Amino acid sequence: QQQTGFMYHTEGQLTNAQFMSHDAWSQSNALRMNTIEILDRLNTIENKSIATMGQLTYTMNQFASQADLTGESIEGMEAMSAAMIEAGEQQGPAGRALRMMYARLGGNIDGARDKLEAFGITTTDADGQLLKMTDILQNLADKGWANTNDMTKQNIAQIVSGNRHYVRFIKLMENQDR
Repeated sequence: QQQTGFMYHTEGQLTNAQFMSHDAWSQSNALRMNTIEILDRLNTIENKSIATMGQLTYTMNQFASQADLTGESIEGMEAMSAAMIEAGEQQGPAGRALRMMYARLGGNIDGARDKLEAFGITTTDADGQLLKMTDILQNLADKGWANTNDMTKQNIAQIVSGNRHYVRFIKLMENQDR
């Protein structure tokens, strides 16, 4: 909640000013409904995967601020967290890896975005805003990740996530359809 503000304006339903203009009863209802919506989705993921709600929230706590700054949806964060856990990653390293990926793409660290663009992977929209990482991963999958040789996969993974987390990026891409 502190990182994304989901209780106040899940998926852009209310701005902070709109929320504050409501009476206390309406504010309370919005908080409850938004919280229930998030918990329901986490529970659904827990029911359909090996990831528990505790693992999902721990993982998301590691990177949600960075993801939120790039406009990533809570659903995208949940899905990437579950995919990492299902691929055998512990929640701490998985969350730190995702944080690094968002940082490298968001800050164009070591030219990460520029290098992906050179591979033909779109990373920004028409206004120059960074795409959500889920969109970048989908773009990469659409461009033929599955048919790419291992050396190129490793190169792309190191561009996006650095030397410490590139294997986790590969796991994320290998489970991208999940």
